[in-house]
Amino acid sequence: MAKKGTFNSPFFGNFATRLHGTPVRFGILLGQRVEASLGDVVLAAVTPQVPKEDGEAPPIKDVATLLKSQQGDSSFANWAAQHIDSLSKLVPGGIVPLGCFVVASEATVKDLAPQLVPPMRNLIDPLVLSIDPSSRKTSWLQLNTGPKPALRQAQMKPEAYKEHLLLWTTTEVDVMLPFDGSLPHDGADTAELVEQTSRFVDEDLRKRCCCVLSSSQVVDFASEAHVSAIAAKGPEDLRIGFLRSGTVRSGGSEIGCRVRATIAASVLILRRNVEFRHAVEQLRKEVAKTATERVQVALDDCPGELGGKRLDLPWRSFHMPQDLELPLWFGDYCMKDEERAEGRERLGFFLGAQPDMLEQAPDHLDEQKILTAKHPGTYGPEPADVKPKHASNPTEDMQDPGPPKGPIAACVGIAVLIVAVAIPLLR
Repeated sequence: MAKKGTFNSPFFGNFATRLHGTPVRFGILLGQRVEASLGDVVLAAVTPQVPKEDGEAPPIKDVATLLKSQQGDSSFANWAAQHIDSLSKLVPGGIVPLGCFVVASEATVKDLAPQLVPPMRNLIDPLVLSIDPSSRKTSWLQLNTGPKPALRQAQMKPEAYKEHLLLWTTTEVDVMLPFDGSLPHDGADTAELVEQTSRFVDEDLRKRCCCVLSSSQVVDFASEAHVSAIAAKGPEDLRIGFLRSGTVRSGGSEIGCRVRATIAASVLILRRNVEFRHAVEQLRKEVAKTATERVQVALDDCPGELGGKRLDLPWRSFHMPQDLELPLWFGDYCMKDEERAEGRERLGFFLGAQPDMLEQAPDHLDEQKILTAKHPGTYGPEPADVKPKHASNPTEDMQDPGPPKGPIAACVGIAVLIVAVAIPLLR
């Protein structure tokens, strides 16, 4: 039996109309990969054209020419693959690139199958959405990336995902890694430090007790209860707490490099007929993943020697497209000398949206505000009338911030590179 999939009908219902008259010709489809399915496509992000060294150039309006274009040492195919890699880092938990959209007739797109393989080379069974620029007719196709690339019809049906549920958490991560005050100098040592961060954070989270703070439930991970049994109809989000022991996870060395961060993460469940323990497992993996990405960004930004034995990790700026009806909070890492607007601008570039069309996450998921309140002096000047907490009392530092005030939402962030040029983006 042929695989089937779904797409977010509220978003894609008018997507072709939004693109009409713009220079956009290519972009990435984002969604959730489902076992024995083509996946659930929830969003599309425009891929900007390759930047020119001597300034902005007129956009290429012919998609065949665009896919074959090259500027200097960078081809559009490699540029698009890099864009996919960047999107993979800034999306919320459980969201992955599933394919691409192409603004061209179905017949034209089928002829372009060999040119679509290089940008999609790292994706599994990629989907292709064809958008006719004249009639605005859309067609869902599946790309065969084998020796003889070809496109065939894909069985995709519209869905509104009205039973979605957002699991989110804000938790503290405090890890001692077996490195001294000197940063690793080669790629192998850096990769080892990053990998150890992921492993230690994941192990630490697995040892904690998980609690549904929104309803004061303690989760039994031996239970096979579905999400629908934990979350009654009506609530659209649940706050999850990973209860701490108050100890610092050690990498096995008395002299090490300490990494600490306030982690905000989320996972969107499109259907509630999945086991709750599996949903929480996704959230746990997302916390470990973003901790790892923070370490990588901090190492890339650090000039050389550490000022001490502590590596300051970046905070995240979280936003969501205003026209997206699903609670997907995208994020970018910001260093301590950056403001939220800089992260929003980078997100706008990679999501194909004007920065002013990105909605900011609520206060209780604003990492910068949480850090300012709980750890004054971590970013920016320390307030004169606030006495900092003693570093030897990690238990006090890591206590839960308490129930949030205002609407509950969630976010997930990720590191992206600053790109110096921009293209006309979608509204």
